[in-house]
Amino acid sequence: MIVLPRIAKHSASEILKAHLSRGLAEISSRMPDLTPPVTYTPVGGQRIETHQLEQLRARVLDLAREHGMPNRIVEPSVFEGRGARLLREALPMSANEASHEEVWSYLTCCWLLDVAVWRFGVDADERRFIGNVNRNTFRRLWWRAEILGSEIDLTKLGEDELVNIMERPTIASDRRLARTVALEFLDRVDEGAADSRMQLMREAMKRLLRLTPLVAFPALADDEVRAVVEHCFTAAADGLSGGQSSGAGRHRQMVGPSAASSARRLPPVSPGVTEVERMTISDADSAGNATEGVSPEFDSAAGKALSIARSVGRVTNSSLRELVPITSGEAREVLRSLVRDGLLASRGVRRGTYYILSDSAGAVDRAWPPATAPVVGQQPETEQSQALN
Repeated sequence: MIVLPRIAKHSASEILKAHLSRGLAEISSRMPDLTPPVTYTPVGGQRIETHQLEQLRARVLDLAREHGMPNRIVEPSVFEGRGARLLREALPMSANEASHEEVWSYLTCCWLLDVAVWRFGVDADERRFIGNVNRNTFRRLWWRAEILGSEIDLTKLGEDELVNIMERPTIASDRRLARTVALEFLDRVDEGAADSRMQLMREAMKRLLRLTPLVAFPALADDEVRAVVEHCFTAAADGLSGGQSSGAGRHRQMVGPSAASSARRLPPVSPGVTEVERMTISDADSAGNATEGVSPEFDSAAGKALSIARSVGRVTNSSLRELVPITSGEAREVLRSLVRDGLLASRGVRRGTYYILSDSAGAVDRAWPPATAPVVGQQPETEQSQALN
């Protein structure tokens, strides 16, 4: 393994001040700049020779000229994909050596500053020239080739797609996982699994990142890692297309038919737990009111909402859901329907909203004591008031 010279950050800043005010041609004429003092790693290794750096500079310049230098860059993703391979082959460093900012500051500022300026412009963020971990012009390319390996064609991956892999530490730190993601993504793109490849990658990575705190990917076998990654991309493609994606069949073949069917089945209820059937209210029901054309479930929920209002003086979304197994949105529609029918009146705003019996509900209803027939799950009045508040 080779080791490169290093320069301190203040030395790199001085070089940038001296050169960035000049034109690209003049910066090129001043490369390499070997004036700053350098240091080397204290743990040894084979120091790179000057002629090796000269060869590296010549190869990078040739590649840059193929892609438009000194004019506007042509096919930047292809340039960076090829450049990543070139840098990794020419600089066989250890991961430890390549993790030091000073190494990349030296290479960028002292040998390849003109290429970095051509790629990002003289007014670019200083991190493009200093050896920043995610922004340095050449450091990020070397690490892409190192992490993703030789089997992946980096020229087929866009910047946003590579960032989604390389700038996610929990993904990039596991080379097998990162390579599996890249290969699966390229397969999906070739198959036309989504209209927007950028959105496909972003949505799949959201799903995969949610799993990283829970799944020990290094402990999984290769086919298990592929199955998890495929599942994330299938779910992302389904979400983007609004239906079943073309990748669903591939996933079922990989993980077996039982996995696909079990994903649609709920697990059995644990011992000692009472299963409560979830109440659902259809769109047709919610479009109506609480007294006409409603389902029995809707009518039952409306009746319990009125009972709570009579008993404790008010009913809220949460107090209704304590007695009726419905969602927050369904409870809201029940209460709004009762308001539309004139049976309840709304008070408060946003999270402080509550509902009371309206004037049109009749003085008789308001004068009545709490109903003697208990509502299912209802506690005595004083206890219920404490529980609901």
